[in-house]
Amino acid sequence: MALEQAILGFLSDGPATGYELKTRCFDGAPRLFWTADQAQVYRTLDRLQRAGLVRSTRRRQQTRPDRKVYELTEPGRSVLRAWVCGSHKAPDYRDPFLLQLYLATDVADEALCSVLASQREVHQRRLDDARAQISALVGDTGSVSRTTTLRRCALDAVAAHERAVIDWIDDCLDLLEAGGIPAGRRPNSEERPS
Repeated sequence: MALEQAILGFLSDGPATGYELKTRCFDGAPRLFWTADQAQVYRTLDRLQRAGLVRSTRRRQQTRPDRKVYELTEPGRSVLRAWVCGSHKAPDYRDPFLLQLYLATDVADEALCSVLASQREVHQRRLDDARAQISALVGDTGSVSRTTTLRRCALDAVAAHERAVIDWIDDCLDLLEAGGIPAGRRPNSEERPS
């Protein structure tokens, strides 16, 4: 499960609380390609601790409850290294929008155009977000490091994917507007909503 390896990887940058992992890591640039909610982070940290891959210490705070800070153990570092160096099968691909498009046989052109345009906006926002994350990453460092370069490569992949999806949606819209998609069947009176 890549969530475990993601947490190990984030902890390889230094100790962190579960809250910091969520807000600083999963809600940061990696959210563009890997997400996790707070409950998943804590459940996974518990599993990793039971497996001896991370350890935790309680740190007292004066005005707040104690913090539980997690850090990577040497066995955890070995597991992370093996995972990073291994090959992984491509994930199963599930995209509700593609299924929606695939099944849109009886949708009127205007509605289909609206669906495509709406989806284009979603991907444009993701592209803008990826570009902002790339700018922030490059702007944060005066020098180029291995970490910065590899993180830039991952974010560049997100940006390239979003550009490709936007181009594909534009092609679909052009095809639709040029009349290149044959008309679907009209619903009969029994199928029309009342």
